[in-house]
Order: sequence, then C-alpha cells, then structure tokens
Amino acid sequence: MDLTFLLWNSLIAIFFVTLVCYLAKYYQTILFFTKTALSLIVAIQYSLQSHKDLIAIMGFSKLILLLPLGLGAVIGFVSLPESKQQKFMPWFTHYINFAVLTNIFVMVFAPDGGTYRGIVSRFVCFFLLLWLFQEMAKVRFQTTQINQKIFTFNSSPLSWIYCHAAYRMALLSLPTFDSANYLLLEPLSLIVMVFLYHLNQKRYPLPYYFGLADTIVVTTLTVLIRYPILPPFESKGLYITNLTENQWDMIFLPVQLVVISISLRKIYRNLVFSKNIHS
Repeated sequence: MDLTFLLWNSLIAIFFVTLVCYLAKYYQTILFFTKTALSLIVAIQYSLQSHKDLIAIMGFSKLILLLPLGLGAVIGFVSLPESKQQKFMPWFTHYINFAVLTNIFVMVFAPDGGTYRGIVSRFVCFFLLLWLFQEMAKVRFQTTQINQKIFTFNSSPLSWIYCHAAYRMALLSLPTFDSANYLLLEPLSLIVMVFLYHLNQKRYPLPYYFGLADTIVVTTLTVLIRYPILPPFESKGLYITNLTENQWDMIFLPVQLVVISISLRKIYRNLVFSKNIHS
C-alpha cells in the first residue's frame, strides 16, 4: 500500500465529503443537479462501452443506485416545498424503508473471498438486518422526517450503528473489495453524523443523522473511486505491507462474534418487549 497516495486520497475524500455536507444543508438544488449530471455522464459512458463484462455492469448499477436513487432521491425530496413533502412523505418513507432493508439484505450474498470472516459476515449481516427491522417495527415503519432541510432516519440506535461499522470494516477487508479506497468510510460516516447533529442544532438524537451521513459518505467515496483525482506529484515510494488473509481473519473473527452476540441479545430483548406490549 502506497502511503503517499493513501494520504492524498484521504485528503481528497475529506474535502469532497465536507463539500457535499455543506451543499446538502445550504444548497440542495446545486447538489441535486450535480448528482443528476453525474448520473447522466455515468449512463452515457456505460452505453458507449463496446464490451460490458460483469464488473462493468456491477459498477454501473452501484453508481445508479447511489446517485439518482440514493442521495439524489433524498436531496430531491428535501428540495421540495413543505406542502409537497407532507403530501408525499408516506410514499417517501416506504421508499426509504425498502431501500435500506434491500441494501443490507443483498450484502448477505456478498462474495466471501474464500475467507472465514467472509462467511461469518453473512451471518452478521443477517442478524443486523433482523435487528434493524425490529427497530423499524417499533415506530410502525414511520422512520423518516425532514427538519430544516435535513433528512433523519429514526430507527438505527447508536449500538446498531457501532455494530454495523464493525461489520462493514470486516467486510471491506475482503479481497473482493478495494479496501484502501474505503479506508475512511467508517470514521467519516461517524464524523459526518456528529457534524450533521450539531449543524441541525441537536434537534434530534445523534443516531437519527446516521442515515444521511452514511449516504453522503458512501456516495462520495464511490464517485471518487470511479473518477479519481490523481496527485500532481510522484510518489516517494513509501509502502506498508498488507496482512495475509489468515491474519485478517484472526483480527476480525473475534469482532464479528462480538457483533453477533450483541445483535442476538438486542433481537431477544425486542422480542420480549413486543410480547409484553401485545400481552
């Protein structure tokens, strides 16, 4: 791993994530049209490709899901007049709930890369999905709200967010993913969550801002991976050796087992809570 390029990419990622956060709060229209333009560029480039292999199809699908159907949909809805937001809020909430649950569900089938942590990640993902579904059911799936142009999602408690961060760190360490490009994904998602919390003057609990924060960070990093900004200098050749797959397994398997135990405990408590309410 080239440390010079890693530092450069990290600085670029921090800058653009900060910029997108600023636009998401104060200039939603500019951000919406920027996302729309990027979506059109991606679609045109994909249509002009003479050879479309599986990697190209998956890359195109991922960007379309993130740009117009992910962050673009959220920013577009937030940009609507309040009367329109109230009118279409139930439909928007259904859409967000479906998108969130589907996005997590498909990760159950992520390639395991021939590793033990990849296999265990599928179980971790399934239990996190079940736990989140229970949290959404507690509020009768009324999970979304808009306040001062900020989108909030009220069904991911802080404990779930931390477990999800640990799960995704293990997932991104798999050989299937280019983990170096996503190195800042978890810390940036958590930092942006806190940033939005203070930007919105702490009107809602901290975890409510994770949905928007994660959407901003994932989308921004994915676009930067597709369209990287190369440094204007040559690398000094500072490298660090990557760990072997067995070493990564030894690091993340205990973490995954802890996440599974926490998830099962929360799922059990939610079942007891639900039973007491209906008894």
